[in-house]
Amino acid sequence: MTLFNNIISVPSYLLFHTIWFLHSISRPLLLVSILCLLTNPTAASRKLTLIYTSLLYLAFSKDKKWKVPNDDPAAYFTKELGGTKITTDHGTDGKIAYKEKTVILIRHGESTWNDTFNPGDRNKVIFVLFFVPNLIYAIFIELYFFVSGKDTESWFFDSALSEKGVKQSEGLRNFLRKEKLRLGSATKGGITGEQKAIKLLLALDEYSSSSHVISSNLRRAISTAAIGLSERFASSIQNPTKKDTILLLPCLQEISRNPDALSILPPNGVAHPTWCDTNIPGVPVSAFSALIDTKLHGGNKSLNSNGLIRLQQFCYDVFDDSKLPKSTIIAAGHSLFFRSLFQMYLPRGLEHVSKKKKLVNGGVVMFTLREATLEKKKEYMIDPGSVAVVYGGFGKHTKG
Repeated sequence: MTLFNNIISVPSYLLFHTIWFLHSISRPLLLVSILCLLTNPTAASRKLTLIYTSLLYLAFSKDKKWKVPNDDPAAYFTKELGGTKITTDHGTDGKIAYKEKTVILIRHGESTWNDTFNPGDRNKVIFVLFFVPNLIYAIFIELYFFVSGKDTESWFFDSALSEKGVKQSEGLRNFLRKEKLRLGSATKGGITGEQKAIKLLLALDEYSSSSHVISSNLRRAISTAAIGLSERFASSIQNPTKKDTILLLPCLQEISRNPDALSILPPNGVAHPTWCDTNIPGVPVSAFSALIDTKLHGGNKSLNSNGLIRLQQFCYDVFDDSKLPKSTIIAAGHSLFFRSLFQMYLPRGLEHVSKKKKLVNGGVVMFTLREATLEKKKEYMIDPGSVAVVYGGFGKHTKG
C-alpha cells in the first residue's frame, strides 16, 4: 500500500473508532441527560429544544429553495442613478419617487462551526487528518455546556467566534484604528470614499450621529460588530447621551438550514456575552448586554421562510424610518446572505466579483442602496458604481 493510501485510510480508521466510542458512551450519556433534566430542567429543556429545532430545519427548511427573479432591478432606475431606465427629465419620473441610503456590510469572523467543518484557508490534507479529533473535541465541548447548564453557550448551535474569528475581528479593529490616525494627520481637502467609510464606521466628526449599527441575531455577527467597532462603542459607553447600540435585525439571519444558523437568543431576550466578548477593549462585560438592542428580535426565522423573503425584508427595513431613520446602515452579517444580496440587487447583466465570491471573514464593503417607489410596489437596486471594498475583500482579492 502506498503512502498516499495510508494517509487516506487514517480518517476512516479514526471515524470508525469515533462511532464506536460514541456508541459506547450512549447509555451513560442518556443517564447524564436525565440527571440534567432533573437538576436543571430549564437549561436542559432549552438545549433539547435546540436539538429538536435543528432536526426540523435540517429536514424541512426552505431557506435555500428560491431563485433570483429574472426581473432586472436596473430597469426601474435611471442611468443617472446607475440603472437602465430612460427618462427625459434628468433622473426623475413623475410616477416614481427615489430614495437612497449608504449601506456598509461587515462579514463575521470565523465561527466554531467553521473551525470544525470548513477547511477555510487551512491545508486540506491537514484538515482531513485532524477532522475526526477536532470533531470529538467539539462534541465534548458541547456535552460540557449541556451537563453544566450553560444554555446560552454552544459549539454547534448559533456558533460563536472561534479563536481565529476573534483575531479576524480584531484585525478590523486594528485597521480602523490605524486609518483613524491617518485621518488625524491628513491635510485639509476633500474626503475620499474610504475616509468617509472610516468616519461612518467609527462615528467620527460630522458623521458622529448619521449611522445605525445593526446585526444578524446570531452570536458570531454580534461579536464581530462589538469587537471590530469597539472604539465606536467605547466612546458611546463613556458618553451615554450618544445611545449607540447594536440593533438586532432578524431578517439578516443567515441563509442556511444548518444548526449554526439558528439563534439561541429567545425573542426580545437579553444577549449575554459569550467567551469572546469578555475582553473587548472599552466594552466591559457589565455593559455588553445593554449594548445589544433586541427590541426587533422576534426569535428564529420561520420554518417557511427563505432567503428571498428576508433579502426583500432587509431592503424594506433599511428604508423604514420607523426602524432605521438614519442615512447610513452598518450591517454585521453572513457570507451567503451578503452574496445573495449582490446577486439579487445588482443589475442582472453586470459581471461583478461580489456575485460569485464571498466577502472574506471580517471584510467590509460599502455601497449605495436605492429605492424606487412606484404606484403599487417598491423596487431596490445596488448602484453598481458605488460598490467599494473598505477592508478585506471578496475571495482572494483582499485589501487592508
